[in-house]
Amino acid sequence: MRRLISIFSLLSAMITSVAIILTLLTTYQFIYINEVFNSYYPIQIGLSITMIFWGIRFFLLEKGSKKLTYPLICFIIATISIVFMGLYVK
Repeated sequence: MRRLISIFSLLSAMITSVAIILTLLTTYQFIYINEVFNSYYPIQIGLSITMIFWGIRFFLLEKGSKKLTYPLICFIIATISIVFMGLYVK
């Protein structure tokens, strides 16, 4: 279980990094990739999923006060990203 969560967290971070690069390249019109990357939805979705995986990973692997602090920070970032995705990005 821990190994699977670690793999998913690293994989989602890599996918989010690629989404950030593709979104910035498309937004600033260096190259045109797809209509999906015309907005910041891929970045926010990737950030939310990545933060959820990292929060679970921190909860499973850390000890002491870090076991609660780090996941809480990750879940707050994911929640804020989801809220702003619904409110402001269109």
